[in-house]
Amino acid sequence: MDIFDFVGSYKNHPVLFVGSGFSLRYLKNSYNWSDLLRTIAIELTGSDEYYLDLRQSSFDEKKDECNLMQLASALEEKFNEILKNDRNGKFKEINDKFYELSRNHKSVSRFKLYVCDLLNHMNFRNGVNDEVDLFREMSKNISSIITTNYDLLLEELVDFIPLIGNEILLSNPYGTIYKIHGCINNPNSIILTKDDYIQFNQRYDL
Repeated sequence: MDIFDFVGSYKNHPVLFVGSGFSLRYLKNSYNWSDLLRTIAIELTGSDEYYLDLRQSSFDEKKDECNLMQLASALEEKFNEILKNDRNGKFKEINDKFYELSRNHKSVSRFKLYVCDLLNHMNFRNGVNDEVDLFREMSKNISSIITTNYDLLLEELVDFIPLIGNEILLSNPYGTIYKIHGCINNPNSIILTKDDYIQFNQRYDL
């Protein structure tokens, strides 16, 4: 059964869930959660050792896995501290953006700004054009998309309206992209750290 038969087998247009694997397949500059944090840690410190230390300190023995929310929180604190004390260093452009927003009374984390910067470019992998075209065609037969991805790949591929956070509750269920973990167009919307997830559970009705 091909994708068109599968989607066409539903009486109603289905809702499609899209996770990080979708962007990883089609974009060169895409990451899963742990690889995103690892990349930032290496760019910040010059090696993977700081990331490995964070991963060790964030390990949850009960679950036998790393608590990535806790790791992200520690990395954000370190990232913001280093950039604050190195105004014109390697991350000068991020500091420029931070202070420009601050002058306009907008509070945002340097860490979140850098996450947005990493994911801001649409660099497609070679040999995926046929699949991308099929996805565009198939999307005509789905009602909406739910995604945890921050990037703009889906907006590039389908003519749906992106919605973030409680905007979702006010929306028409057809022709929309529900970006439940935020979007790079709004750094403060990104859900990544422990505090982000706590606030997410308290702030958003969904």
